[in-house]
Parts: sequence; structure tokens; C-alpha cells
Amino acid sequence: MPEEMDYVYEVYKEKSFSTAAKKLFVTQPALSSAIKKAEERIGAVLFDRSTVPVQLTDAGKVYIQAIEQIKTIKEDMMETIKDVSEIKTGHIKVSGENFVSAFIMPEILKEYNKKYPGISVELIESNMHDLQAQLLESKIDLLIDYEFDPELYTSFPLLKDKLLLAVPSNLEINKRLKEFRLTDKDIADGRNLDKDVPDVDISEFSSLDFVMLKKGNDMNHRVSTLCDEAGISPRTVLYTDQLITAYNMARSGMGAAFITDTLVRSVIEPSKCVFYKIAGESAKRTLCIGYKKNRYQSKAVRAFIDTAREVYGKK
Repeated sequence: MPEEMDYVYEVYKEKSFSTAAKKLFVTQPALSSAIKKAEERIGAVLFDRSTVPVQLTDAGKVYIQAIEQIKTIKEDMMETIKDVSEIKTGHIKVSGENFVSAFIMPEILKEYNKKYPGISVELIESNMHDLQAQLLESKIDLLIDYEFDPELYTSFPLLKDKLLLAVPSNLEINKRLKEFRLTDKDIADGRNLDKDVPDVDISEFSSLDFVMLKKGNDMNHRVSTLCDEAGISPRTVLYTDQLITAYNMARSGMGAAFITDTLVRSVIEPSKCVFYKIAGESAKRTLCIGYKKNRYQSKAVRAFIDTAREVYGKK
């Protein structure tokens, strides 16, 4: 990009002329002068300098949007040029929340590294809302997640998840619901998928304490729907960001937690919980791998998608 655009973009990122000047290794007066010339050339003020931190004007927002489009076009051009040759070198950014990074990514990364040792993979971890925003802004190449808006993203299924209720094994309610109980081994063997294993009406657990995931999380939305359908309002003693945290809290005896069979199969240690199969469409979900719709995908990125689908048997 022209130097002028680099200057404007750095001020936008740092929200400060002085900090941006340091990052660009120029003096603040030189930076201010360059941006002033840019504003005079386009006939509009880009920054509201009266605020702290510095904010974009409406014209500035349009300018930054154009810069990001130019950056994406440039990146796509470079990827296209690289694709003329074999997949020997390159760099991709893949992402997922804590559970995905800890339990889903390792098998994919191991296989991908074996096939394409010259491609470096950067793993980005954060919450799903932030990661989808980064994907939309082309800051990452791929995301593994449960929900993708088909208007904005292209995605492919990897594996199916079934929701379970994990209840500390020392609670009295487990004696009353003995015929519904499932063990760690039952989940590992896939017994919760058998049609002859009965579902439990979650209203049976209305008196328990619950550990829930925070709002904005896919699991929170699903559990809220299931509870509404059952006509209960769970007494929540703790909200967490991560599914594995909720599960560990249930294992410690703090309360019941809605988790997934994939998580139970991934954690080897004894759970100190019993599990209950849950009915309802919201108790089923599919983990997918996706990218920003209509963005050019390099051979390295496409190979990662293929590898992920091969590892999880969804070719």
C-alpha cells in the first residue's frame, strides 16, 4: 500500500498519533503532516482529534474500509501467485475456542504437519464471537466452530455432538433416576447414541445447582432453549467461558453442567459424574470448519480443510 495509507491505518489501529509515530519510526509532526496532506487531497477529515483516544470520522471509516479491502486483495494476490507451485512453503492461521484447540485441533495438526511439513500453522485461540469477527475481517484463514452464517461464511461439517447433562455422582437424585444413568465408559462406547437408551426430561433436575456457559456462547443458547421447552429456570451458581471449565466444575461437585459427548470421550480421567441423555433438536449440534465467503483460499488452506475432513471422516 502507499505510505499514506500505512500511516492512516497505523493511527486507526493505535488510536493515537504519538503511539503510531513510534511504531512507524517517524516523528509525530511528520506523521501529522502526512495525514493532513492526505485529508487535503481527498477533501475530508479522517480523524476526530478532539477525542481521547482519537476516533475515525464517517469519512475515516470509509477510508479504513477501503484500506482493508486493498489489504485483502493484496494478500489474495500473493496467495494466488504462491499456488502456481506445489504446496511446499507458506503460512496459514487457523482458530478455535479453548475446547477445539485442546481436543479437536491436535489430530488435524499432526496429520497436516506430516503431509505438508513446509507450511507453518499459527493457532489463534479466543472466544467464538471474537474469532468470527476476525474471520470476517480476513485476519485469520480458518475457524472451527458450531455456528456459521451461510450468508457470510462457507463451512464444511467435521463431527456431530450430542449434549449430555453431567451430574456429580454423589447427589441423591441419581438414585431416583438409576435407569437413565450413563457412565464414562457408556459415553466412550457411544451408548448415548443408542435408541434404546431413554432420554431424561430435564425438569427432573430443576432443584439442582447448575454451572452454565455465559451468554453469547452456542451452548448457552441451546441450553436456554432446552430449559424453556422443559419449563424450568436453572439455579445457576457459576457462569464460565469454556465448556471444559463447566465440566471440571461438575466433576468437582459444584453443580450439574450441560456438556457434550465429544468432551467426555476426550477427557481420559474419571469424571466423578453420571450422565443423562437429553432430548430435543437443540441437544444436537455439528462442528464445522469454515472461512469467509468468496475469499480466495490458497492451496495450503484448502489442504488444511481436506485434512480436517479426512481426520474426522467427513470427506
